Amino acid sequence: MRSEPRFHFVILTCRDPDTDFRRPLVEALSALGPTTYAWLRRRPLVSGPATGGVTREMSLVRFLATMARLRRRDAIPVYLNSTNTYFPGMTLVLRLLAPRGVWCFDLHDDLRYHNTGLKRVTESLIVRLLAALSHEIVHAAPTLQRLFPRSRHLGNASHLRPGRRDAARADAVLVIASFDERLDFPFLAAVMRRNPGLTFDLRGWVRADDAPTRKALEALLAACPNAVYHGPYAMADLPDMLAQYKVTLAPYRTGSPLTDYIDPLRFYHCLNAGLEVVSTPIPQAVTMSDCIHVVTDVDTCSATILAVLDGRAAKQPDYAPVTWEQKARRFKEIVLDSQRTQALAAAR
Repeated sequence: MRSEPRFHFVILTCRDPDTDFRRPLVEALSALGPTTYAWLRRRPLVSGPATGGVTREMSLVRFLATMARLRRRDAIPVYLNSTNTYFPGMTLVLRLLAPRGVWCFDLHDDLRYHNTGLKRVTESLIVRLLAALSHEIVHAAPTLQRLFPRSRHLGNASHLRPGRRDAARADAVLVIASFDERLDFPFLAAVMRRNPGLTFDLRGWVRADDAPTRKALEALLAACPNAVYHGPYAMADLPDMLAQYKVTLAPYRTGSPLTDYIDPLRFYHCLNAGLEVVSTPIPQAVTMSDCIHVVTDVDTCSATILAVLDGRAAKQPDYAPVTWEQKARRFKEIVLDSQRTQALAAAR
């Protein structure tokens, strides 16, 4: 009987490792096999077996040479391309230079995002190119399979675990978000006005070039005295921050392509930390309705939040944390099942 192939996982990212949401997946994959992590930029940062496990900054030439030497006799390279649409040319070069392996495209969102016009057309073409260069495509939200029918579900998770809830407030609601076009400001404002006795703590960042969202946020704060904006947060802030709340509200716009394809990390962060999650009915919230309170109007939303704070409504007792260790095992299953893996294993 042929033994199960071993893998060398190579994760390519476009994000700073300190804020990269895929970093916990990298750490989980490292328990399943040797793992290289590369932040692509003008001078890439690389860590893994080739660097002795430490992070090294490299010139592009040295980086390409390092990637070309990743060949291992005992492991098949598995490349997870999580660079969004930033480095299509580099991806093509790496496909030519790096040792033969299994290329996986990380479709963690609709990577065209908020772009319109010619920019959206360009982004669409890049996404199609990256998908064509990949043997496997892994998606987060199940709705993404509509865009790429051959993609396979991986999903998101959180590195957090349930902690003490002693400091959780009964008079505050957390709104944790990337404040942008996906947030339903009128809905949020209506809920705030309906509950003047509650404090709504807003935590998250606004894109520097997103003037309309910044203006909407300022108008919200001016109109609702019970809204407090605390600014951006880092992943390291999450445990202490989430411990302060019993409930979080996710007031996403519905019926929008901007929210049809998202699998919000904040769902998993908050649920894993022990919070009750109240969300408008975006597709992923509906998919997770066994553990998320899905609300369709201001009245129902207000009543649900109050019931949670009073201890009259809870879905947490039936919730089991979704972890990156689970996702790492799922990713390995996808790779093991790949025809490309089977062909490479048979050729060895």
